[in-house]
Amino acid sequence: MKKAHSVSTPQPAAPASADAEQAARMFDRLAEMAMEQAEAMHRATMAAVKADDAAKAKEFGLAFERAGRGVSRMLALKLHLARKRQEMAEKAATHARDGAAAKETRRHRVARAVACSVAANRDLDVESCEAQIAAMWKRLVDDPEIDADLSLAGHSLEEIVFHLCRDLRIRPDPAWLDPEYSGADWFGRRPRAEGDKPPASWWPEDGPDAGRYWHLEESDKIPVRGWYDIETGERLDRAPWLLKPGGG
Repeated sequence: MKKAHSVSTPQPAAPASADAEQAARMFDRLAEMAMEQAEAMHRATMAAVKADDAAKAKEFGLAFERAGRGVSRMLALKLHLARKRQEMAEKAATHARDGAAAKETRRHRVARAVACSVAANRDLDVESCEAQIAAMWKRLVDDPEIDADLSLAGHSLEEIVFHLCRDLRIRPDPAWLDPEYSGADWFGRRPRAEGDKPPASWWPEDGPDAGRYWHLEESDKIPVRGWYDIETGERLDRAPWLLKPGGG
């Protein structure tokens, strides 16, 4: 895969989480202090009442009421923040579940396209097809780079199909990425004229850039026949070797 696209889903920063925990502790301590103040004013009020000091009883009573209102506000705010945190946690869990389900849908779309491309290869027997499909599934599940690309909703699934097919050395048919594609124009089912050899699936066949360029077969869903550069995602208007310096 192209390294530029292999970016994992951003995670919440650890410092922000630590700051939130510290703020929660400070809030709890502030609530405790407000409660301690209210209790102190209550004790002072009761002491003044017992001492039959009306002025002090009124003064401490008013202070107790103010402290009590402060405690009530603190408790209401604490409950409000707790509900907000719960709502945020539930939304985050729902988002994570939806993201995971969407990623699995994309994974199965890629698997379908690659498996059908494998099945279209007339040079493979049943055992070889099964082995290649098993190898494909192992890559789809175990390869962290592919998994990261599948996590990105905007990442090209066609690119993943081409890379997997290149590694399996089979001709890709990305039309199978469309869940509604029935294979009615599947190149693997087309009759081949006697002596007619299919075009090369990839170029070059060896070297550091082996398999960079893939040959597409025309289909209803992808009405293009020609060469495709899997490193840039571009379709070429000529054979890739003609793009080389001095190629014509």
